Amino acid sequence: MTDFRSWCTLKKLVPVGDHHAGMIESYDDAAGVNALSAILPNAYAESESLALIAERLGKDAVAKFLRNKFPTTASARSGDMGEILATAYLHEERGYVVGPSRLIQRDHQEWAMRGDDVLGARLDADGKPHITKAEAKSRVTLRKGTVAEAREGLARNDELPSPHSLTQFAERLLSTVDSDVGEAVLDMQLLEGVRPDCVGHLMFLFTSSDPSRHVTADLQAYSGAVPQLTITLRVQGHKEFIENAYEGVTVGGS
Repeated sequence: MTDFRSWCTLKKLVPVGDHHAGMIESYDDAAGVNALSAILPNAYAESESLALIAERLGKDAVAKFLRNKFPTTASARSGDMGEILATAYLHEERGYVVGPSRLIQRDHQEWAMRGDDVLGARLDADGKPHITKAEAKSRVTLRKGTVAEAREGLARNDELPSPHSLTQFAERLLSTVDSDVGEAVLDMQLLEGVRPDCVGHLMFLFTSSDPSRHVTADLQAYSGAVPQLTITLRVQGHKEFIENAYEGVTVGGS
């Protein structure tokens, strides 16, 4: 688990019209790095594969294996980190089922993933799924243009999850303990169709700066029908945080 509450202060959500914004601030980047280093392997590889390699060849071999899975450029790692943190927030703090990481299925470590950044689902009392579509952005300094890019991502496909992303998401769930959620998502998609009243949006911003002014302006300007939540996670050293988290996993082996 990322366990945000062990290294961050989670401030109370602030209403912006009918929507909400929240700020998470790190008070211990080193603890956050340790938490992220612990979950990074399972964001890129099946746990069974990691266990098999560790048992047969030792932990240094696991580190070498993960080097072939992790992106190597700073920009690619930054983008992945934003997505991983957004997924963790949606699961740990909002109670959504997020399933196995979609990064496991990436064809090449440096290729950008297509489709929705993050999807999560949870069932209501009647067993009907509610889906959150998330767009994650990671920048040292997060400006108005980046918030606009995130808004464009959330607006794609008439603000609904893309059919392909949703199908892949549900399929990943079918082989897990949350198979009932995957089945419910497929039933909705294939039989009833996905409606805006079954969808929420999460804009997740990972940065060292404070984009609150841009976030507020974006939420005030939003005129769609989907409930909006924007969360900003601020760390003290954005670049160092990402570098140290990845190095904390791959330092083994040579």
